[in-house]
Amino acid sequence: MGTMFGNSLHFLLFMLLFSPVAISELCNPHDKKVLLQIKKDLNNPYLLASWDPKTDCCEWYCLKCDPKTHRVYDLFLQTDTDLSGPIPPSVGDLPYLESLEFHKLPKLTGPMQPAIAKLTKLKYLLITSTGISGPIPDFLAQLKNLELLHLSFNNLSGTIPPSLSQLPNLLSLHLDRNSLTGPIPDSFGSFTKPGPDLILSHNQLSGPIPASLGQLDPDRIDFSRNKLEGDASFLFGRNKKTQILDLSRNLFSFDFSKVGFPKKSLIWLDLNHNKIHGSIPAGLTTVENLQQFNVSYNQLCGKIPQGGELGRFDKYSYLHNKCLCDPPLPNCKLIDAI
Repeated sequence: MGTMFGNSLHFLLFMLLFSPVAISELCNPHDKKVLLQIKKDLNNPYLLASWDPKTDCCEWYCLKCDPKTHRVYDLFLQTDTDLSGPIPPSVGDLPYLESLEFHKLPKLTGPMQPAIAKLTKLKYLLITSTGISGPIPDFLAQLKNLELLHLSFNNLSGTIPPSLSQLPNLLSLHLDRNSLTGPIPDSFGSFTKPGPDLILSHNQLSGPIPASLGQLDPDRIDFSRNKLEGDASFLFGRNKKTQILDLSRNLFSFDFSKVGFPKKSLIWLDLNHNKIHGSIPAGLTTVENLQQFNVSYNQLCGKIPQGGELGRFDKYSYLHNKCLCDPPLPNCKLIDAI
């Protein structure tokens, strides 16, 4: 009798330890309930077919659990042409979420979900290539741990909220390829130095750049394809560490001959289609790693400096200026003779 009882006890312990029910308990019950609600709110898309209530949610696709706490800290829904509807408000009920990504979901529509403001541990928020519309909300400034805020390739409109500069840990801000209007906020000069990468291209931004942005020194600035105007010379400097500076296809107007360049860091400088005047600074010949350079369609004049990395670029980097000359354009003496 005792042997039979002992065998039964061992069998029971085995079942408790290794049964699917026991394993599923690794998943936090609250998180699992929220995830199933998210699936329901999104009309049970095929992308979330692995989200089976009978299995451990930490084994589901499109998310990651912390190996110690088993709380969901990463949720990434990507590349599904059928997933439709607004961002579910239930995403705000995953309190340990550090990364939230919606990418290549063209039928994800509606405004930014206010419940996202509850995700106080969030470091990475990426909503890219979706049908999300409406303004960029002020509540994003409440997410003080944000390091990356990428809202590219959406249908966002309205002005950029000045409150974004209140994000003390922000390293990268991508708002490109939307329908944003108005100026770049003056408050952006108060970002924690060196400041986040600022990618604001392919919008309808207008007005001058705040001079306070000259105090920042991010790795990358891309303001291209907007309607920005005035002086942008304060973005340059010999002591800067900027790697990519793209101001092309705007209405900027300043004397190019008076700006300096970092010798080591600068690899990309594109100023085409503006109203920039003066001459090309000789200091550009000392920039060591320049891989892209374009000043075409401006009002520049004078001799093109010879030497250094500038020798890599053909005439298309210089065409349609007021009176630039010397290789790769026609020789200055030849033009004078004419």
